[in-house]
Amino acid sequence: MTQDIFGRFDEHVVVVTGAASGIGAASMELFTKAGATVVGLDLVAGNGVRSCDVSDPDAVHAALEEVVAEYGRLDVVHGNAGVNVPGRAHSLTDVDYRRIMGVCCDANFYLVRSGVRHMRERGGVFVFTASMCGVAATPRSPAYNMAKHALIGLTRSVAVDYGAQGIRAVALVAGPVHTAMVDELWPEGPLRDSLIAATSAGRLSTPEEQARAAVFAALPDSSYLTGGVLTIDGGATAGWNEMASRMLTLTGA
Repeated sequence: MTQDIFGRFDEHVVVVTGAASGIGAASMELFTKAGATVVGLDLVAGNGVRSCDVSDPDAVHAALEEVVAEYGRLDVVHGNAGVNVPGRAHSLTDVDYRRIMGVCCDANFYLVRSGVRHMRERGGVFVFTASMCGVAATPRSPAYNMAKHALIGLTRSVAVDYGAQGIRAVALVAGPVHTAMVDELWPEGPLRDSLIAATSAGRLSTPEEQARAAVFAALPDSSYLTGGVLTIDGGATAGWNEMASRMLTLTGA
């Protein structure tokens, strides 16, 4: 894909959140190869990534204003930051609930609220990393399920409200991806085996596969793609109910 997109984002400015690792890091690399000026945001700074708590509306606004002041425009925002804490609703603490919602849901609203004002003249694209949990629920992840469902709703709202200004939005229904978060939540063993077994591909996705979808969604040639989802899950949601049943049995209370 790199040769196909080479130079396609020349003079474009792209912001990627959750950029220090995983899908975000892969997205930064691929957009850069495609010619874009890319700014990464994450709690962890370094390697071209700027420190930003995306759950803080003032921090998000300041970060986007700084990007536009420095580079003169904003063309693509890949809202990718995510976090999850396992537990059912009766056991999830207020602190963990707010952390999940703040990073996975609120942050993307803040990106839209601060970002659209810089896209109205020439258009722009929001790409959000949703999840299989945005279209179906995984066990022991009530807040994460809520946030990812809401993210698809935000995608549709952006398409409806700002389409006339040439602003698009696409949600990526990402399947199980080999990232640090997945390694933490589903370490090697029966749970991870269950996750993999539900995919037709028979493996976890790589971050690079998800990044390719993000770049595709943002391409100028994808101008009729808005308000919907791209599913990159290796066929997992086709068997989600069966997998959820197996996972619930394995995780217990």
